[in-house]
Amino acid sequence: MHTTSTWHACLRESRMMANQHPEDVDCGYDRHLAERYLTEPAMNRQMPEHSRDPDIALALLESEVLLDGDPMKNLATFVTTFMEPNAIKVIAANLHRNYIDHAEYPQTAEISKRCVRMMHHLFHGDGEPDAPGTACAGSSEAVMLGALAMKWRWKNAREKAGKPADKPNLVYGADVHVVWDKFCRYFDVEPRQVSVPKGSYVVGADEFQPQIDENTIGVVAVVGTTFTGDCDDVGGIDEMLQHLAGRGLDVPLHIDAASGGFVFPFSDPDFAWDFRLPSVKSINVSGHKFGLVYPGVGWLIFRDDDQLPEDLVFYEDYLGERDATFTLNFSGSSSFVLAQYYNFIRHGRAGYASLVRAMNTNCAALAEHLRGMDALELVEGSPRLPLVIAKVRPDEPYTGSELVGELAKRRGWMVPAYQLPPDNEGQQILRMLVKINQTRELVDALADDYRASIEYLRKRGAGHDVAAPVHTGHGY
Repeated sequence: MHTTSTWHACLRESRMMANQHPEDVDCGYDRHLAERYLTEPAMNRQMPEHSRDPDIALALLESEVLLDGDPMKNLATFVTTFMEPNAIKVIAANLHRNYIDHAEYPQTAEISKRCVRMMHHLFHGDGEPDAPGTACAGSSEAVMLGALAMKWRWKNAREKAGKPADKPNLVYGADVHVVWDKFCRYFDVEPRQVSVPKGSYVVGADEFQPQIDENTIGVVAVVGTTFTGDCDDVGGIDEMLQHLAGRGLDVPLHIDAASGGFVFPFSDPDFAWDFRLPSVKSINVSGHKFGLVYPGVGWLIFRDDDQLPEDLVFYEDYLGERDATFTLNFSGSSSFVLAQYYNFIRHGRAGYASLVRAMNTNCAALAEHLRGMDALELVEGSPRLPLVIAKVRPDEPYTGSELVGELAKRRGWMVPAYQLPPDNEGQQILRMLVKINQTRELVDALADDYRASIEYLRKRGAGHDVAAPVHTGHGY
């Protein structure tokens, strides 16, 4: 989309070119933006030699990102794709504020601590610690830092007991995000990944216990998995770990609540998955998922100050002040930390609860639509993130991949179709996130397109000549 100012800029440049050729002095409009720039391949290997008008640069960029999908129809991503105008103002006004410069921006540092304290309280942490955690670039950094804290606490305990500390391992299920595999490879920890039992979608104590020994730095449970939005049996895992602790094997539990951390406190307040469980020592949560902030911001929250080994805190004299840091990243914008605080004071607990109810209401409406289609089998679960999981029944003449491909062709829907993790390979599921920008009208439009796509694919599978779809209604 080219704005009026963009076209004016193009005309200015055309006139400048005309001034270089006196015979064309009255022909400044003759060489149009389309001929000047849009007939050339994109600049993709070398920087251009010369500058150009900023509006023209913007027009060139806009013409390319038009090829991306529409975030409003992206039912694949957990990441926030809509923020209120005032929240966007907060981000735009603070992009230039470097988060790591605490001496120069002390109030931003204080606001970050406030966010950490609020989440510690939201997750039922005890006491009033000053800063029981840290802001991160996302849950991936939070996972790395939380796992490093577990590794260092285990190492210090082993060395204090005069035991070797050269073979650490980490126990987690095949339903985790790939970042846990990355941590193990990057930081030389043995990954003890257990398969998800066949016919199940999560893991529990029975799968984890055989993998735990004196070299286990921690156990990871997921609250709101990437695959199905379900939760590992955190209560059972905690009970098992308490039993082991009573026998002298003290292993901490880390909760990966990247997606669920801002959902379940409001949708299922009685569901004990957080610091209410004695074994839970740390939690990561993504502000840029259901924390409702654009990417990227994540948070690592500790149960108490004892969970962060002093060895991992770096003190440095930087820009005039001695500063303590516990990060993998360094420079980064304060915008998204400040936007998180804006959301907290804007929505409050009641507002977040209302937003989660809205998502769950539209999610239930979509599930009801799909439940009435005999081509699909819904995968139910509770507690669960606001998403719908469906399978194409095996007797249908098409696959899940073909169905989501047809949805994409109709109205640009982005719906993922993928295989479940071991030991449930061979099961392809379709997953649809229903976030605050997926309105009831969008839900109804998606359901209509499911019906039409199924009808089309069935006729095609039966060998009939099928006309291309005709779009009607909904205005999308």
